[in-house]
Amino acid sequence: MTLYVNGEEVDAQRITDEADKLRPQHDATFADMPQDERERQLMEWSRENVIEAVLLRQAAKRDIGAVDDDTVEATLSQMIEQSGSPEQFYRKMGLSPDDRERVKGEIAERIQLERLIERITTRASAPTEKEIRRYYEKHGDRFTIPEMVRAAHIVKHLKPIDDPEQLKGQMDAIRSEIGDQTDFGAVAAKHSECPENGGDLGFFARGQMVQEFEDVVFNMKSGQVSGVFQTEFGYHIAKVLDRKPQVPCPIDEVRPVIVRELTEQARQKAIEKFVDAEKDKAAIEEK
Repeated sequence: MTLYVNGEEVDAQRITDEADKLRPQHDATFADMPQDERERQLMEWSRENVIEAVLLRQAAKRDIGAVDDDTVEATLSQMIEQSGSPEQFYRKMGLSPDDRERVKGEIAERIQLERLIERITTRASAPTEKEIRRYYEKHGDRFTIPEMVRAAHIVKHLKPIDDPEQLKGQMDAIRSEIGDQTDFGAVAAKHSECPENGGDLGFFARGQMVQEFEDVVFNMKSGQVSGVFQTEFGYHIAKVLDRKPQVPCPIDEVRPVIVRELTEQARQKAIEKFVDAEKDKAAIEEK
């Protein structure tokens, strides 16, 4: 069976290529689905994607019309320049200079499609203030400043030649020097293998330090000094200098991000609406 869209034959390889492109993400997303069902869904989605691409290209040719040769030549020259030379350009395309007219035809189709997409998406309205605020409230977990800790540490790196027990014993002795009134920075400057700034690491959120270090400091109170603990870097003693709780980002600070995302959503909906209308009146056949 061969697929035809408005009388145009669609090469079955296009659907296979689309499935290959979608497969990694599709298989990861639907890993719990039985394999035969997952494969059937993947091929159906790939077929729909190809049909929609064909309909958009046909509409672009119909609604936009021919692209003047000067524009096509200028675009081709720019692409060749970016590749370094004509030889490198055609080699990268898997073609030869004899295929110049074919390449120009593909460029003209791409320009037609870009112009059609621009025409369709200009109809998308800008997000209203109400939509912006609703989006901000719905996705509040994204628009937050995470909990942060400012910590200092004393570290002794564990090297292959070191005796772990001896090194830990040194750190235990250092920890015994530190009391409530001790200048932690001075001790770090004296004993730590990273003595800069008295071992002060500044503020950081989760995910910026190794897990073992974060597991300790994010469970400490401000001003508290830890015991000796180990990470992949060696033995540490940490002091929490300050903490900042998670707080929402002010809406005005994230407004540009929200506007950009809502605008892109509106553009995508406009394209989907256009494609659906094209599909409703299209002749899509298997022969």
